[in-house]
Amino acid sequence: MTTVAPTPTSTPARRRNPQLLIGLIAVAVILLVALLAPLLATHDPLRVSGPVLQPPSGEHWLGTDRSGLDIYSRVVYAPRVDLLLAGVGTLLAALLGVPLGALAGYAPGVVGEAISRTLDVVQAFPFFILAMCLLGIVGGSLPNIIAVLAIVNAPIYARLMHSQTRTLRGRMFIDAARVSGCRPRQVILGHIVPNSLSPILAQMSVTLGMSIILVAGVSFVGAGVEPPTAEWGVMIGDGSGGMFTGQWWPVVFPGIALALTVVAFALVSNGITVANQQRSRRG
Repeated sequence: MTTVAPTPTSTPARRRNPQLLIGLIAVAVILLVALLAPLLATHDPLRVSGPVLQPPSGEHWLGTDRSGLDIYSRVVYAPRVDLLLAGVGTLLAALLGVPLGALAGYAPGVVGEAISRTLDVVQAFPFFILAMCLLGIVGGSLPNIIAVLAIVNAPIYARLMHSQTRTLRGRMFIDAARVSGCRPRQVILGHIVPNSLSPILAQMSVTLGMSIILVAGVSFVGAGVEPPTAEWGVMIGDGSGGMFTGQWWPVVFPGIALALTVVAFALVSNGITVANQQRSRRG
C-alpha cells in the first residue's frame, strides 16, 4: 500500500517566522493607536487637566507631568508625531539613497567612484552628532527634522543598493537585459531595484525604528520637536529631572512606549530578512 505524504501547508511556514507576524501585529496596533488617538485619549494632551506630578490614578491612568498634562493622553498621541517624522524621513531617505547607490554600483569609473567616496565622507560622521549639527543649523521645525532624517539615512540605502547592484550586475538575467537593448536606467529600474526590494524593505523597518529613536533623542536635548507637543522624547526630557525625587511616571511610561515601538520595527526587519533567506533556500 502506497503512503501519500501529507501536503505541506502554509501554517508551518508562518510558525517558522514568528518574528514577522509578531512585529506586524505590534506595528498595526501602534498605527491604530495613532489613528484612534482622539477616541482613546481621556484628556486633551495639550491642556492642563489636573494637579502637577500626580501619580497614576483613576482620573489620570498614567499620572500627570510637571505641567499638569495627562501622560496617558500624551503617550497615545505621541505616535502621530514620531511615526509621521520617521515615516516620511525614511521614505525620502530611500528615494534619495537607492538611485544613488544603484548608479554608483552600475556606473563605471569616475562617476561611481565619486559617489562612493562622497558616501564614505557622510557616513564618517556619527549618526546622532550629524543630525544634531544639521538641526542646530536649520532649526528644529517638523519639515527640517524630516529633511535631516532623510539626509543622515540616505547613505545607508545608497551603500545597501551599491552592494546589491554590484552583486546583481553580473547575473545572467542582467546580461540578457543588456543584450536585448535595455538602457542602463531600464536595467536598474526594471531589474536591479525589483530584485533588491527585500533588503530595502528590511532596512526601511530598521530605519523607522532608529529614526524614532533619533527624533526622541534630539527632542530630549531640546534640538528637535518643541514642547508642549505630545512626543515621546519631549515627554522623557521634561520628566527626567523627577526620576531622582520619586516622580518616575513621566519618564517610564513614554520610555516603555518608545522601546516597544522600536522593538516592533526591529522584529519586522528581522522577519523580512528571515523570509528572504527561506525563499532563497527554496529557490
